[in-house]
Amino acid sequence: MINFIIGQLVGLVEPFLAIDFIIKCLDWKEQVKHRKQLYIGVCLVWFIVAQGNGRFAGSYTIIAAFDMCLAYLFSCLFLRKTAGVKLMICILEEVISNICILSVMQLTTYIINTSIFDFLENEGMIFQIGAIVSKIVVWLVYKGVYTYFRYMAIHFPKEQIVLTNVMIGFTAVSVICIFLAVSQKGVSHYTVVLLLIVSLGIIALCGYVIYMMITISKKNEKMQLYQLIELKSQEQERQLEEWKHSEENIRKFRHDYKNHCMNMEHLLEEGEYESLGK
Repeated sequence: MINFIIGQLVGLVEPFLAIDFIIKCLDWKEQVKHRKQLYIGVCLVWFIVAQGNGRFAGSYTIIAAFDMCLAYLFSCLFLRKTAGVKLMICILEEVISNICILSVMQLTTYIINTSIFDFLENEGMIFQIGAIVSKIVVWLVYKGVYTYFRYMAIHFPKEQIVLTNVMIGFTAVSVICIFLAVSQKGVSHYTVVLLLIVSLGIIALCGYVIYMMITISKKNEKMQLYQLIELKSQEQERQLEEWKHSEENIRKFRHDYKNHCMNMEHLLEEGEYESLGK
């Protein structure tokens, strides 16, 4: 009974962490009211649906897909950013959650020398401890990714959003497939470790590609900034030349006008009034 209560409480934490991560990355729309109620409501729906995990064939895959669709629908209705960025964050949330849980699960089963299948079947105290640790790891990763995303969003190349979503989506599918593979009965620790390494390698590769895209985008922005500064400098030089030319014309006009006045004054002194009218 105690294990069941702990398991439900830990399971209730997961949607709150996930939705909070998505909200922090995307931000609420200004016109949205009753934000707290919406946040709690979508988390409760997520938690209720999660009760079906392990109760029927393919439940983990179906519920994971439902969670991602629910998060995307929530973000489309109430959160900012473009549809592509919303999809990227929702898929990324699913990848982070699955890989952290899978990693902690693998480490725990290795320590206690049991298979992941038996570990999932026997929801004892060790299982609950592993679940708590996995949620702490998920929270820490969410926090780090959210902080980096705020910086990344400034420099992220918008034209590469489709490619990024394809890569992250492929990673999400790979992680789910690996989880389904390692949770089968009779899978050895050696196989699980190899599949986990493959999963981490895929994530690292995707992260590197995204990092390179951001780096290239930042370099392009700097080049555009330098070009803009150069154009402004050229414009300022042109305006300075025009100002110098205008000042020279004014100086010449003043000189001519002064000579004209002196000539008129001389004619007046000489009494040559007829010449003044010319």
